[in-house]
Amino acid sequence: MNRLQVLLPSSKRERVSHLAAVLGVTRLVEWLARRPALLVINYHRIGDGAAGGYDTGLVEATADEFDAQVGFLKRRFRVVDLAEAQEIAARPGDLRYPAVLLTFDDGYRDNHDIALPILRSHGVRAAFFLATGLVGTPHITWWDQIAYMLRGTRRTTIRVEYPEVATWDLSRVGLEQAIQEVLRLGKRPGPFDLELFLTAVEKACDVPRPNHGQRMFMTWDEARALAAAGMGIGSHTHRHELMSRLSPEAQLDECALSRDIIRQELGVTVDALAYPFGSRASFSDVTQRCLREAGYRTAFSFYGGINTASSIAPFDVQRLSLDRSPLSHFRLCVGLAAATGRQIW
Repeated sequence: MNRLQVLLPSSKRERVSHLAAVLGVTRLVEWLARRPALLVINYHRIGDGAAGGYDTGLVEATADEFDAQVGFLKRRFRVVDLAEAQEIAARPGDLRYPAVLLTFDDGYRDNHDIALPILRSHGVRAAFFLATGLVGTPHITWWDQIAYMLRGTRRTTIRVEYPEVATWDLSRVGLEQAIQEVLRLGKRPGPFDLELFLTAVEKACDVPRPNHGQRMFMTWDEARALAAAGMGIGSHTHRHELMSRLSPEAQLDECALSRDIIRQELGVTVDALAYPFGSRASFSDVTQRCLREAGYRTAFSFYGGINTASSIAPFDVQRLSLDRSPLSHFRLCVGLAAATGRQIW
């Protein structure tokens, strides 16, 4: 989150965006948005913001919101597919105008059920980065388990004792902020034991972990439908672990195994990967060397940023994170990014 987002609460940012649209500021910004740049907008889930009691932070748009966003992008920008974006990253000097790529991480079921029909209706091809160890499984990810336990607690104060001692007064910080802050504990680099972390949160909340629920991730048949529709397919590693925590051998295995599984299941040879969690600390020079050795030529991060023609790094293609918001706010965010080459709103 940038400084301006910290200063302006979400509701106030939406009001400012609405005012900018009414006064014509947004249209002016869009007219100025001609800087040669690749804007990569990342999503995880599309649908009901309640997210079934899990991590609502991963639901970036409802179906109607996503439909409106894709329609706007198609009208205003050159929307490229994964292969075109990779060519831009390899030869950025050829870029003359803003280009937009839409990506999805993890492989959630709603990517197939909701996002795919909307993309097809607009004739837009997005890229889907699959964590192959999750595809076709009933697995509930650790981040969704954490959110589930915090949502179910009756305690007003949560004290988590691993990986460090931290306390949240839910009546003061609010449930949603507390969930995101607890999740950040699990995404930090350094030694980490996931089982100890989940046990610590379970104890702090006095809520057992969820062990069943509706299937959250797409099947391989559904992934085949994405590929058959012309969508780009990439890797999100196999186990969706923070790569920088792993040994070089384990990192290479994650890169190569997921690539082999996708080729076996879909008949597609992938050469693009999205780093799990995507922060600057989530990957390293070792990670990039493993990617090259495994046959990749492009990798996407997720810490915010625009790829200008003079700054695109093929193994650190930056992506925008845009929270759920009205179309007026989405338009202003994208327009400012395309006009300035920075994510400033």
